[in-house]
Amino acid sequence: MMRFTFRATLPVLGQGARVSKAQRARSSRASHGTTSRLRPFFAGGAGLLGACSHFSATLLVVLFFTSLAPRAFAQAPTAGTLRVTVVDPSGAVIVGAAVSVIGAESATSAATIAPVKTADTGIATVSDLTPGRYTIQAEFPGFETRLLKDVRVRSGENKHVAMLPIQKVETSVTVAQDRQEAAADRGQSFGTVLTRDEIEALSDDPVQLQQQLQDMAGPGAIIRIDGFEGGALPAKAQIRSIRISRDQFAAENHSAGGVSIEVITQPGLGPIRYYSMFRARDGSLSGRSPFVPVKGPEQNINYGFGLGGTLIKEKSSFNINVYGISSYDTPNLNAALPNGTQAVALGLKTPRDNLYVNGQMDYALTLDQTLRVAYNLTRVTNNNLGVGGYDEPERAYSTGSNVNNVRVQHFGPLGRRAVWRSRLQLFWSDADTQSATEAPTIRVLDAFTSGGAQLSGGEHSRRLNLGSDLDYVLGKHSLRAGLLLDGGWYRSDASSNYLGTYTFDNLQAFLANQPSNYTRRVGDANIAYQNLQGGFYVQDDIRVRKNLTLSPGVRYEVQTHVHDYRNIGPRFGLTWAPFASGRTTLRGSAGMFYDWLPSATYEQVLRVDGFRQEELNIVNPAFPGPGTIGVVPPINRYLLGSDYSAPRTTRFSGGVDQGLLKVIRVAATYSYQRGSSLSRGFNLNIPVDGIRPDPAFGNIIDVVSDAASRQHQLQVDANVNPGALLPAFNGPRISWKRTTLFVNYGLATLRNNSDGPFSIPATGDLTSEWGPASTDVRHRLNAAFNNQVIRNVLVSLNVNANTGPAYRLLTGRDDNGDGVFNDRPAGVGRNTIRASGLTTVNVFTAYQFAFGRRAPLPPGIGIFGGGGAAQVRTFDQGNARYRIQVFMQVENLTNQANYLGYSGTLTSPFFGRPTTVSGMRKIDAGVSLNF
Repeated sequence: MMRFTFRATLPVLGQGARVSKAQRARSSRASHGTTSRLRPFFAGGAGLLGACSHFSATLLVVLFFTSLAPRAFAQAPTAGTLRVTVVDPSGAVIVGAAVSVIGAESATSAATIAPVKTADTGIATVSDLTPGRYTIQAEFPGFETRLLKDVRVRSGENKHVAMLPIQKVETSVTVAQDRQEAAADRGQSFGTVLTRDEIEALSDDPVQLQQQLQDMAGPGAIIRIDGFEGGALPAKAQIRSIRISRDQFAAENHSAGGVSIEVITQPGLGPIRYYSMFRARDGSLSGRSPFVPVKGPEQNINYGFGLGGTLIKEKSSFNINVYGISSYDTPNLNAALPNGTQAVALGLKTPRDNLYVNGQMDYALTLDQTLRVAYNLTRVTNNNLGVGGYDEPERAYSTGSNVNNVRVQHFGPLGRRAVWRSRLQLFWSDADTQSATEAPTIRVLDAFTSGGAQLSGGEHSRRLNLGSDLDYVLGKHSLRAGLLLDGGWYRSDASSNYLGTYTFDNLQAFLANQPSNYTRRVGDANIAYQNLQGGFYVQDDIRVRKNLTLSPGVRYEVQTHVHDYRNIGPRFGLTWAPFASGRTTLRGSAGMFYDWLPSATYEQVLRVDGFRQEELNIVNPAFPGPGTIGVVPPINRYLLGSDYSAPRTTRFSGGVDQGLLKVIRVAATYSYQRGSSLSRGFNLNIPVDGIRPDPAFGNIIDVVSDAASRQHQLQVDANVNPGALLPAFNGPRISWKRTTLFVNYGLATLRNNSDGPFSIPATGDLTSEWGPASTDVRHRLNAAFNNQVIRNVLVSLNVNANTGPAYRLLTGRDDNGDGVFNDRPAGVGRNTIRASGLTTVNVFTAYQFAFGRRAPLPPGIGIFGGGGAAQVRTFDQGNARYRIQVFMQVENLTNQANYLGYSGTLTSPFFGRPTTVSGMRKIDAGVSLNF
């Protein structure tokens, strides 16, 4: 099928049309390829004015080459190409709609034009049209026919939108389209759209669901929900489709990782329907950690319910879902204590009570204009955190948080050549923390930690995110421009280490009452600040030839608290389909990306500035009271350098997307990223022969921008879908073709010389810090096999594996006397040791049966794979009114011990050994009801 990306493609805002969930999953591909990824616009201050000249010059260069590109590659054609996007009243694209083009004057009515069918992007393409006036007719089962009269078609590209009102079921026409032309569209290849079955196999817990999606996409993936970044994932029942898009180089994208996870939600559909779910876990079936002889108690109860449907016929629909978690487990202590090593399940539970509420409503302001309003509440309560591993029970603390999120979106075409989309997002969140024990902390490096957690107070924030973008088609050009503004107001009285922490090099030093360091924060913990960041961009997709698209663009970003305004990021890409079959797509891209100053970094330098709050740092203190023995510098300070610059990444990529045998799609992308102006800590007051240059202070950590990174990465995706050739409904009861396979493999190396904005070189020399990053994982593999070999029985198998990350070899002493325990043996580089790899096998199995009858809806089709992959059956039961599903989910089926917590401290009894494991086997069973 055709895989054309219309830069004015309609983002999926609602579900007012009577199209099934699976149909929506298919149709949302168009929105995935073009969902707005606008980054912020910052309108205030001299910084922006000072940068305008730089931006204007770059923009003129881009527009100059844009105007030359068509002349350089091809002469202006005499014929016109018409692309019609067909959508329902909610703005969702309709797949399989019949589009007829009829000449409306003597010059255009001489030839008979065969009807065409919209592809999985919702777009129908008619080529080789004589310039002139036409009438466009669009129709689809369940909708009224829409006529666009007196449409003028000019030479080159012409794009229009047809909105279909809901009506009765009709018939449609099926016609093939130009595959080569579709393959050259930037947004359609190099991506994976999950089927409905694959979404069913994911966890209902939003936290686990997010981790599963990150594992599938690989490191650095950005999650967007209906075009918004940030916020918790919605209830799984509210998700229409999920697309993993790779090699996202265009100017509309802020992040340099090149990978995004686009989650599209849906409101109600047709008559009001009800959904409920219950699942439970009995700890007696869970696996035991190999570090403890007896496993502690465990329990997990999940529940969910919701309803949705039409509020006003052909006007408004809604959906509301509630999901809750009530669970607990038992932490395991694995520590070297003065009386010997202990590895036991502790006699306390760590309860977790979470509540997620998601609601949304769509309203058709006019036939073409749609408004969506959504509200999300996330309430989390956790008790007895911070216990286990090296940490004894008195280290426990509790947290509670409430996050409220309101999203408002407006969408609609402006005339017949432009589409405008605006969005507003509000956050208000409050979080508090309380320690179970109020006492100083005693830390013996990689042996044990006792005493209080010393955490109190909370964080309170209000955020506003405003964005808008405009798509406009002019001949061969599909232009897009957008802006985004992100403002935050933050208040905090969070306090930590307010009673002090003693650090001992080893157990022998602890038994001799000889700590090597004492730190404590004193002063006022209350702070308040604001942050404003934004940017704007312009880009163009130029259809140079039928099978070749050039994509130039430029993006500009700016942020308060960062006084470097030269953040201009040019982007360029090329998408080429060399063969008429349209099965092969080649792509190359280059671009410059900038990143934000994290609010946590600014908060740290604001809080511990040496005046508002002071951080005492006493070397060789007395014990149990620090007293005045030893060297006592007054305080540590943290600064943000006046020459701090936004981190910059320059990225180059090349890839191929290849279809095989109609049911297989393979894509491979290589990328090289060069990071510069990365942040790290520079100690302005490092001791020299035990003496500070400024004896009035301890460490003075200045956050500077002179660190760097280099990354080479190869990503390979393979999608196999033999069920594509089966009918969507009433297929055979048993068929081995009713399967899908998704495989993602990543090979990467990542090297840098900084672990973060407050990380200071152990030797004081940045050149000696170059080495593997702490997140450098060489190999990653994620494979998912889904099948309905027996109709209505779903079995999903997922394998997630990766090699071990790098970690540091440390002496376990403060050799240079700066109070920071990051010293390495002489001649040893940074992150020179590797942990062991991880392998996890998860299984989801379900059986669904249905009874009763209801009024039929148009059939739903899921999509597997990117770039026009074919259809696959889902659990849709056609006319069934009641549906009951029983399911079982097993995490870590083989009970594989995936070891973590390796110690690189030479003085630790655990040196070179792991201290904990990740996720032993867990079995959940549940049932869901829909009617």
